[in-house]
Amino acid sequence: MALRRFALACILFLWIPWGAAAQSVEGTVSDPLEVPLGGVKVVVEPGGVKTWTDPSGLFRFENLAAGSLILRALSDDFEQVEAQIQVDADSAVKQNLQFVSVRRSETSIEVVGESREVLLEIPGSVFLIQKEELAESNPMDANEVLRRVPGITLREDSGPVGMRLNIGIRGLNPDRSRKVLMMEDGIPIALAPYGEPEMYYSPPIDRMRRVEVLKGSGQIVHGPQTVGGVVNFVTPDPPSSTHGQLKVEGGQGGFFNGQASVGGSNANQSVGWFLNYLRKQGNGFRGFYFNIDDFQFKFTLKPSENHSFAFKLGVYEEKSNSTYLGLTTPMFLTDPNQNAVPSDLLRVRRYSGSLLHTAILNPHAVLMTTFFAYNTVRNWRRQDWDRLDAGREYIGVVGDLTVPGGAIFLRDSTGNRNRRFDVLGIQSNLALEHEFGGVRGKLDTGVRYIHEAADDKRINGASFDSLTGILRDDEDRFGNAWSFFLQNRFFLFDNLIITPGIRVENYRYERHIFRQRVGGIPTDVDVRKTDELTALIPGLGISYKLVPTITLFGGVHRGFSPPRTKDAITRSGESLDLNAEMSWNFEAGVRLGPHRAVTGEVTFFRLDFRNQIIPSAESGGATTTLINGGATLHQGFETSLRVNWNEWVKAPAVVFTDFRYMYLPVAEFTNNALYGGNRLPYAPKNTFSFLVGVRQPQGFGMQLDSSFVGNQFGDNLNTFAPSFDGTVGKLPGFMLWNLGFDYTYQRERYQIKLYVAIKNLTNKIYISSRAPQGIQLGMFQQVNVGIRFGF
Repeated sequence: MALRRFALACILFLWIPWGAAAQSVEGTVSDPLEVPLGGVKVVVEPGGVKTWTDPSGLFRFENLAAGSLILRALSDDFEQVEAQIQVDADSAVKQNLQFVSVRRSETSIEVVGESREVLLEIPGSVFLIQKEELAESNPMDANEVLRRVPGITLREDSGPVGMRLNIGIRGLNPDRSRKVLMMEDGIPIALAPYGEPEMYYSPPIDRMRRVEVLKGSGQIVHGPQTVGGVVNFVTPDPPSSTHGQLKVEGGQGGFFNGQASVGGSNANQSVGWFLNYLRKQGNGFRGFYFNIDDFQFKFTLKPSENHSFAFKLGVYEEKSNSTYLGLTTPMFLTDPNQNAVPSDLLRVRRYSGSLLHTAILNPHAVLMTTFFAYNTVRNWRRQDWDRLDAGREYIGVVGDLTVPGGAIFLRDSTGNRNRRFDVLGIQSNLALEHEFGGVRGKLDTGVRYIHEAADDKRINGASFDSLTGILRDDEDRFGNAWSFFLQNRFFLFDNLIITPGIRVENYRYERHIFRQRVGGIPTDVDVRKTDELTALIPGLGISYKLVPTITLFGGVHRGFSPPRTKDAITRSGESLDLNAEMSWNFEAGVRLGPHRAVTGEVTFFRLDFRNQIIPSAESGGATTTLINGGATLHQGFETSLRVNWNEWVKAPAVVFTDFRYMYLPVAEFTNNALYGGNRLPYAPKNTFSFLVGVRQPQGFGMQLDSSFVGNQFGDNLNTFAPSFDGTVGKLPGFMLWNLGFDYTYQRERYQIKLYVAIKNLTNKIYISSRAPQGIQLGMFQQVNVGIRFGF
């Protein structure tokens, strides 16, 4: 009897609703355009119960305690949102959550950003390669995705993984990306941004969150280069909650790509961290091998609501047998897969660090100050060779001896080009929202200082694989640059924005030569020369919101690019008084979106150069025979249009097409006694790309993309017939196709993706460049298979 009473009491105790349970809480999480988002963390407070949305953006909680609860959604891409709900016993609650604003980066200086409002305000051409495109393309290198940006042309000469980017914008020479401001997280990454703005280090595309391309008048607040445009690689911030990813990929030619990343933040987002390691290697393309190790660490600290700190550290090491020497025409026709100098050796090591402090001075003013420094060592052993038999003793000959220049005579000696670059900088930006005379405005102003130092040596080795020998050349180069910029957006009426801006540049540079050849003999010398230039760079932009999703824009700004130090000061210590390259750049266009169904842009452009300087560098090949190219003109239009067809016809999967095109009818020397009227080299008249994709929320995905590059000239004389040595002649146009399949499985926070990527689907053999020293080929067909696991 007592046992029966005790059992009945236990049942009654459990039955009484001491904290009655709800039936369920469910809903959908979407972005600002109401697109459902999968993989978003949803938390219930108090209690900290959590779940993740499924690929359709749906979430569901069971058996929550009754009462007043807070439902919170957290994403790495958007500022968190929350909603208060009242849960009664045995009830079913439905509550949707929609993110309102893009999460502001705490670890980088934003060049464009992802905010819808900011995109509508920019008075110039903008293109964003979003993380979705990067994930769906599974690119081997940055060339693959940058080639699809309207207005960009590329030159491939560093093997299959884009270790040295050669980017040209709107007909500008792509040699080592000298006419483009290359940045990572808003910080310059060229060897020396002023004195030697060359891309011998290129950030691996594998660790990027997105890529921003800015070509209009808005670029004048950045610098120093404001001629072609800005390309900014954006890396991930520490995630809002613990998140990690592991990727393993392999393919033909010994290709391997392994990547691991992990990071997280505490509950109130005051401390965050992120680690990423990448290993990339291969040995199959034309006998080129490469081994790349890349490490990145980020740490964020927010001690108060108004102050935050972000620390970033990067280490990059590369070993490859990249070479300047290309193929002769007979070699190309006989076997395009050969490499005459497999013993060449390039080592690149780069250390970088930055500290960003953000201070919210008041609700309308934000001050950001960045300290940054990086060191790049580029040691390059290159075997000596001759085009013709010079009566020396050779260790080998490759190519066709029956035609002049058709063969390469290999010497048993080397030239080691060893260079070290140190860059130190500080930049402070003030963003201020204000109102004067009833007109609302946004002020962006700041100051930047950059110090750069270069140590340049050439060591001649006594054998083809020597790393040591006789010091032939030795010099140091220094630069100190100050820049002040100011740009203000005036919001007139409800739909008109006028944006004037100005930047002042002062650059003082020095060349100090310790050793060089005198009468052909390496001799100690003491040649020193200092010079200086100052430039005023104005700009004006206008944007008009015709309707909420259509914006008209136009602008004009002064293009600026300082001369390289070793071009402006000769080996004899004479200053050539080379002015900075100056141009007037004009734009006018219309932007569609952001919109769920359609986004796009059409832009007319004109670049009018007064004095385009063509540096005499080995990397430029036959295009660098001049110091001053004189006046040039670039004129055309570019367009892009993406359509999400599933928004027009309801479908269970995302179906999209994306078309991008540049028409460049004018790219020519206009006031030059030697080349007047000739077309500029590496400036194709037509380039376009087309993408089509199908993607289920969970399951199958497919993307097919094509890229077309029209005919180009490889030299200033516009030589049609190819030379036997391969350095001049027309570059025939080509079309490339890439195809990818993948399958994604996701359950709560865990995701597995299997994929196959076929690059150069038709195995098109094409000439990408005739520089630096002969025919350089684009990547052959490559089939890769990979798996990506996220948690």
